[in-house]
Amino acid sequence: MKKNPTIAVLLSLFVPGLGQIYGGQSTRGAAILVATILIYNLNSIFIPVFIGVSPDPAIFWKHWLPRILHDVSAFYAIIFWIWAIIDAYKVSKAKM
Repeated sequence: MKKNPTIAVLLSLFVPGLGQIYGGQSTRGAAILVATILIYNLNSIFIPVFIGVSPDPAIFWKHWLPRILHDVSAFYAIIFWIWAIIDAYKVSKAKM
């Protein structure tokens, strides 16, 4: 059965991994979905650390480290999401 790459991209745009499942790579899609949950939750770890206290900007461990780790994990989450969308397109295109 032919798979439409546009549908795969849209599915992966909303939930990373669904495009791969639609494209016929269910194991790969499930792995991407689990990795997405882990990566996005890693980002949420640093937010309560930063907001929970009124950190003194002079103390690196309380103010700057959680902020830097939040930004780095958010950057990785965006890159991972873009990769999942491109991968969903390639998987569905290969099945045609």
